[in-house]
Amino acid sequence: MKLMPLKFRLLKVGHCTHPECVAMQGGRWGSVRFPALCGLIEHPQRGFVLFDTGYSEHFFNATAHLPERAYRWITPVTLRQQDTLLSQLERLGISAADIRYVLISHFHGDHIAGVRDFPNARFVSMRADYEGLRAKSRWNNLLHGCLPGLLPEDFHARIAFAEDAKPILLPNEFKPFESGFDLLEDGSLIAVPLPGHSRGQMGLVFRRADGQFVFMVADACWSVDALALNRLPTWIAGRLFDNPANYNTTFQKLRKLALRQNAVALVPSHCEQTWKNWSNESR
Repeated sequence: MKLMPLKFRLLKVGHCTHPECVAMQGGRWGSVRFPALCGLIEHPQRGFVLFDTGYSEHFFNATAHLPERAYRWITPVTLRQQDTLLSQLERLGISAADIRYVLISHFHGDHIAGVRDFPNARFVSMRADYEGLRAKSRWNNLLHGCLPGLLPEDFHARIAFAEDAKPILLPNEFKPFESGFDLLEDGSLIAVPLPGHSRGQMGLVFRRADGQFVFMVADACWSVDALALNRLPTWIAGRLFDNPANYNTTFQKLRKLALRQNAVALVPSHCEQTWKNWSNESR
């Protein structure tokens, strides 16, 4: 199939720091930056779409007290005012009200901290991820990196699920990934299940205006180097995963895709090298 070309810009909305050796076997003992990357997509008919939101001031409010305060002790967060998502959108001439969809890869705090800021947006996630969030206790959510208080009060009324969209085959360039869900029913934005890191993590496939295929893979891997070197996270990080075995399966599928060196640009949500590669480009 042929995907509709879309305007796209990669944004960095804050970062956290953590020892690299936890996120990648054989990594450095020292702390490194993990950017919170999100995607801004402009659809010619449907308007502006976000893939995740990164950090926001809401994150600091949600982690102001124990036990949630432990979240930012373990992964200290930096977010300058000029780097907030709302500030970056404003510089691009886009208001919060202009955002029509927010696609949520999964419900960890560093991916959903800004969802409250978009009053006109329709939210889309995988059903299993949202149901998992609602079923967990406060402590269990925190142990898995989730902060339900980040969601707006009317979130349930505004959420739709990717699995309810029509299944669609992916272009051959994305093998071994074969199919996904046609979110806007026009072959423009394809949701792809990436289970393991969370119960129903969602990746996003689309085609950029210049013709390049893009696969936003969220936390299915934490860096392009980890894929190239086949270095999985350590067991410490694995304790936060919904299903380490499923994570490994998804990771190896991404590695096969990466090693093919084809036209697909893989975008992990927390890869500093990916940000450096993209940050100077105009989308």
